[in-house]
Amino acid sequence: MRRVSIPRSVAAGAITSTAALVLAVGSSVPATADPSSTTMEFQVPVRHIAGCIPGLFVCVSVPPLTTVTPTATTGAPGEVTFAATPPTRTWTGLSGCLDVTVHWLNLTTGASGAATLRPVPYDYSRPYTPDNWCRYIPATAVTGSGTIAASADIGAPAPGAYQFLVTPGVGIIPVP
Repeated sequence: MRRVSIPRSVAAGAITSTAALVLAVGSSVPATADPSSTTMEFQVPVRHIAGCIPGLFVCVSVPPLTTVTPTATTGAPGEVTFAATPPTRTWTGLSGCLDVTVHWLNLTTGASGAATLRPVPYDYSRPYTPDNWCRYIPATAVTGSGTIAASADIGAPAPGAYQFLVTPGVGIIPVP
């Protein structure tokens, strides 16, 4: 009997395709609390660790695991506005509020693109409150109507900092 091997890239592609199909078809978790709403959270949030390099800057503590949940709001037909909730924990040093990049693919038409969610610049003229730290500016993408598969990751850290992406965000969005 002859042994047949499958290339790793084929196996990885099959696993990724199966995971996307399971998310699209078999998700038992409701996307939003309000069924009439057109805003939905990504089914898998972005998780990362970011901090500063000891010796270059004073590192206050060990950087935490940070979770950012991207959202998608369908507005006009063929348009999606991507946003993100503030991180669950932030590193208050240089790398605390990283850009979030959403890569999208319209599975119906084949159109693709990316949208970058940048942090809102902090207003130092007012007293610091935790609610004002690390909010994101929404970005609108013209995706066309159909089913949108989206993945999200984090941007580059500040000089003298590091980051590790633990899990990219993943979402399936129906766009009218």
